[in-house]
Amino acid sequence: MITLKESSLHVNPSGELTIYQVEEFSEKVKKLISSAERLYVDLSQLDKIDSAGFQLLVSLQKSCESSQKSFEINGITNSVHNFMLLFGFDWNTQGKGAE
Repeated sequence: MITLKESSLHVNPSGELTIYQVEEFSEKVKKLISSAERLYVDLSQLDKIDSAGFQLLVSLQKSCESSQKSFEINGITNSVHNFMLLFGFDWNTQGKGAE
């Protein structure tokens, strides 16, 4: 689910965020992110992620940083957290952003 509320874009992917979903998901987010000052990503409904999904999340974070937008990621499940640790990222300990 992707919703734009006032100046905040809320992104809540569910199920899988893999190479099969990334392109469509990315297009939807990129259409709305220019209208937002903040990006909130809630991963609590995400069951599976692969490197393509992970790259998309990192890309969104970098895009927010370069355009001076706030980025926050929450609701990281254990399976997603363990996958991210393989890449040296730990959004859980940061609360926001990547390590």
